[in-house]
Amino acid sequence: MSIKYSFNYFNPYAFRALERKLLSESEKGWIVDKVGQFFIKYRSCEPKKRSVQVVFDPGASEYAPGVTAETQELEEYISAAGWMKACDYFKQKIYYNEDPDAVPIETDDRLKLQSIKDSMRPTNLFGFVVIFLFAIFFGVFGDAVAGTFSSPGYLTIKAGFLAMALLPTYFLVSYVRYALWVHNSEVSLEAGGGLADGNGALILDWIIVAAALVLLLVFIIGSVQETGDTDEGMKMVINFVTFFFIISIGRNLAIFLRDKLRGQGKKTGSWVVILFMFVIFLLLFTLRDFLLG
Repeated sequence: MSIKYSFNYFNPYAFRALERKLLSESEKGWIVDKVGQFFIKYRSCEPKKRSVQVVFDPGASEYAPGVTAETQELEEYISAAGWMKACDYFKQKIYYNEDPDAVPIETDDRLKLQSIKDSMRPTNLFGFVVIFLFAIFFGVFGDAVAGTFSSPGYLTIKAGFLAMALLPTYFLVSYVRYALWVHNSEVSLEAGGGLADGNGALILDWIIVAAALVLLLVFIIGSVQETGDTDEGMKMVINFVTFFFIISIGRNLAIFLRDKLRGQGKKTGSWVVILFMFVIFLLLFTLRDFLLG
């Protein structure tokens, strides 16, 4: 069995673009085996037309993407209809059927739109937390940041500030694009059509991330080489990045805790994640003088 890879440049809600890509590969003799953050893995198969469908499971997550007690019955129904699960990817379940004219798993676009909204809610929430954190940072240190950019030199700190600014920009761009897709889908459904296509390309996202990484690398190299930039500016950048990673780790721990509780049969919602992140934020705010000192 041979394998090959391709870039995963699809937005989470651009399921139709992803389905078209997987169908095209199937006709060339490659069936999807695994979908990851950056790459899609295929295994060789008989070249033929098949059916491919992406189904959203709002209850799944990074740590519990598989079958749960709530979805077991649905999985059995899907299997009986001839659909085989290719893989799980976060809140997406990807199925294929050897029959190119197979009856779709989901036929109600309104229900699918609601499933996508439920699936995207935690991601959007985390993006809002990052934007809120950046707004607080800029509110506290705005004068210092403006003074740095209005002065000659300080290239290392300027690179660090720009890298920080690209972080909330990434989430803002992603959310605006998603909100536009939801709006276009709702308008289309009201007119009797289907969901909007979604334009799967994540090129802009990758450009923002690449630019942030380059600027962060410039900041790290400049910090190591001691370019003469002020210690205060260095601390501001380092602490912002530290706060972001602490909150990111806290979010992942909260999701892990929620899924463990669900696995024990306890009913827990996204409030566990929100509460956990709020506690971490309060802790960071309480210790801000110590951390920034």
